[in-house]
Amino acid sequence: MSRVPSSCPSGFQGRYTVVSGDTMFLIAQRFGVSLQALINANPHISNPNSIFPGDVLCVPAPTPVCDLQVLTLRLLTEAGQPLPIIDGVVQLNDFVIVRATFNRPVSRAFFFLEPTGTETCELAQLIGIDCPSAVTGVAEILWEVPPGTLGRVFVVACINSCCAKSEEILVVRNT
Repeated sequence: MSRVPSSCPSGFQGRYTVVSGDTMFLIAQRFGVSLQALINANPHISNPNSIFPGDVLCVPAPTPVCDLQVLTLRLLTEAGQPLPIIDGVVQLNDFVIVRATFNRPVSRAFFFLEPTGTETCELAQLIGIDCPSAVTGVAEILWEVPPGTLGRVFVVACINSCCAKSEEILVVRNT
């Protein structure tokens, strides 16, 4: 006996009748929606791992594409000047402006320092958070740099459920 929803939620793109070989994952991919969104739109399917030919599914609207990009990440003096770079390593002062620009406004930006000699994002420490204005694509913090700092600085910014990570910049503060 086929399972058919009594109605579909608003904002769905249509109904789909399951055929042999279908899985919820494959159907979600085919229609450009997340697996969780497809499962949530079909509460009449009690076990999403068991669908059968003839079952009818509500297909939600496509998941929007995340187009957020970090355009630049810059490390500057308190006066806004670029810091010196020696052998590809930015030489830090006591206080550094860490400024990121984005291709569109973000709701929050998280600035991290990851010690060298670790895997990507392993042991990363949060060095600051910025909530930029809704009309700007720039976020910045003033970072008080501890002596002996050595690592990679990067930023992760988000708007809604769309996030982007910058390139990593190698940094050092010897004194």
